Amino acid sequence: MTNPKDRRDDTTGVVDLDEARSRRVPASPDAADTVPDTRPDDGSDTRPDDGSDAGPDTGVDTATDGHPDAPADTRPDTSGRRVVFLDAAEADAGRRLPIVPDHLRRSQLGKTVAEAAGLHWHKTRYQGLRSPVYAVKTLWYARRGAARLIGRLVAWWQWTDGWALESQAVAAGRSGHHDAMNAHREGKRTRKTRSAIVAAGAIAAGVALLVAVAWLPWWAWVPAGAAGVWVLARVGAPDGQRIMHAAVVPAAYQPPTPEVITRALASLRLAAINEVIKDGPGITFVSDVHRDGDGWGAEIDLPHGVTAKHIIARREELASGLRRPHSATWPEAVPHEHAGRLYLWVGRHDISKAKPIPYPLLRTGQTDVFTQVPFATNPRGQPVGAPLFETNWVIGAAPGQGKTTATRCLGCGIALDPIADEWIHELAGKGDLEPLAQVCHRYCSGLDDEAISYAAESCWKLRKELDRRSTVFKKLPREAKPDGKLTRELAAQRHLGLRPIEAIFDEVQNLIMHPDYGSKAADDLAYVMRVGRAYGITVILSTQRPDRDALPSKIRDLATVRFCLKVPDQVSNDMILGTGSYQAGYRASDFRPKVDAGLGWYKGEGDPQAVRTHYLDLNDTARVAARARTLRQAAGVLSGYALGEADADEVRSFAADVLTIFGDARNLHTATIAARLREHLPAAYADITQDAVASQLRQLGIPVKDVREAGGANRKGCERAAVEAALEAAANPTGPGGGDADA
Repeated sequence: MTNPKDRRDDTTGVVDLDEARSRRVPASPDAADTVPDTRPDDGSDTRPDDGSDAGPDTGVDTATDGHPDAPADTRPDTSGRRVVFLDAAEADAGRRLPIVPDHLRRSQLGKTVAEAAGLHWHKTRYQGLRSPVYAVKTLWYARRGAARLIGRLVAWWQWTDGWALESQAVAAGRSGHHDAMNAHREGKRTRKTRSAIVAAGAIAAGVALLVAVAWLPWWAWVPAGAAGVWVLARVGAPDGQRIMHAAVVPAAYQPPTPEVITRALASLRLAAINEVIKDGPGITFVSDVHRDGDGWGAEIDLPHGVTAKHIIARREELASGLRRPHSATWPEAVPHEHAGRLYLWVGRHDISKAKPIPYPLLRTGQTDVFTQVPFATNPRGQPVGAPLFETNWVIGAAPGQGKTTATRCLGCGIALDPIADEWIHELAGKGDLEPLAQVCHRYCSGLDDEAISYAAESCWKLRKELDRRSTVFKKLPREAKPDGKLTRELAAQRHLGLRPIEAIFDEVQNLIMHPDYGSKAADDLAYVMRVGRAYGITVILSTQRPDRDALPSKIRDLATVRFCLKVPDQVSNDMILGTGSYQAGYRASDFRPKVDAGLGWYKGEGDPQAVRTHYLDLNDTARVAARARTLRQAAGVLSGYALGEADADEVRSFAADVLTIFGDARNLHTATIAARLREHLPAAYADITQDAVASQLRQLGIPVKDVREAGGANRKGCERAAVEAALEAAANPTGPGGGDADA
């Protein structure tokens, strides 16, 4: 009978797959002549063609069901034999662990080698300084050791134990006479034998010494003598004492082995953890405990129902269980994994003892505000970038806890991207951000009303610039804005005036809480933060008072990035990081004053993470700013304050000055306007009169008419709406974001 595998079209040599599929049935040994083999004969079959199958048919369907995602199929054929269809899908092998240990990988190898070399270099210097003392002690102990060895040899040779037995027998009197004679005879034999051994040993030692003198080179006597002295010194040293002292005091804690970590987790008294430890398989370690930076790390699968947040909320108790400092114990969730996956990092030292990592772009490099700028490192020493585009920031901290340094890091990151305009308002008056003034489009520093009014004017300018950008953006073709937001390519087209604006308000509470400017400035900031992200306007606020008065919820809730350093209490903590952060374990109030300066909880896109900002003092900031100014000069983008245009801008923007002193008022008399200008902006309007105010208002097209102030009579003045309309009409088309001054 013809073998089914030989059935093919003789004229074409091609298997008819449709026919093969229609004939396909499970194979069995009893049906070898009737069940077709659907595999084509390509000449590679080495089985004997004797009219029968030489081996069993596997039943694998290779014609159509060989797709790797096809499920395994099992079913009995007509003969009752169970046929298994192979599942060719590759098994999920899980995450592959690194072949090379983390501490020997390229990123960690230098640190590992440096650490080992530093340790041994320290030991060498420590012991080298004390080597003369060690030499004297060694020789002294060697002398004692030689005396001890000679004494032990003599005692063994004379068999002093035999003398003791003989003396005891003699002391027993007549009854011990026989035992005394036996002990005497045994002693004589033993001493005679041992005398022969000692004599033979002495002769052998003498011969060996003569041979060594004759044949051993001079330099070989040094290690031989040192070895002999070392042996004698070990014999002569007092019990429990070492010749050399340890150069490094052993750690007073246990390395975080799986057993130690398991014990620490059990101390948290979580029922699910205790259950798997006591009656179940125990804690599952996804990765071994390994060196990670200046500490150890381990990835752990927690029991079902226990999440990483449960452990984070008990960080203090976990640190106690590990017998490590609170600031050296950092559990965190593993991104893109299930909620029960925990990464535990245990530092070798308190994080405050680690040197602050300097700013990475101190000497070279640029940034891109459309991605991230250098900002901080996590406890493991890994860099953490800060997003600036499409974000608004709130930075909060108690005085002296690193808030200014964090603001400097962001300011330097902005300065090093020539495509971005930087506006800085340092409202503490200390000049903490003054080095960056040389690259700013707008800059002020001070606690006085003039600085506050300048900052309030910036808020109003940002609002007007946002409205202008919205109009420009609508006119752009769809192809130029595929994601419906500003891109770096659009920002580079200067005629559009869409350069990113990064506005920093340091100590913003001094602006928000000002009786004249605060309310209007808060409204303008809220408007800009709510709408401006897509148009390239970023607002960065920092404050020492993260309460509802300094940061109203209409502003605070619009911040997409939060950074909370040391704060005094839970209320301040949750106002910055969000409600419930304290209960979840993200507690900036636990940081120690001064000791943990620069350490804070950073909340960006995911859960908060502990970071320590790069350190930048005023000198380093000035160095970065000078390099940033050179970059901007080469690109031709310096503008505003950086070019000395701030004073001229203040004189020309009379309408803007009038608007800033309006506060919440709808109408103001010219006399009131003149008085407030003299009080709040004395540098520009020290001698202005109400007639001069009326004259300049009329020149700007602002009607001067009888108006009524709140609680006052009708007098000559103007309306707030008229001033705003005049400013909007006179605004330069390119606006402040494009680098031109207002009309």
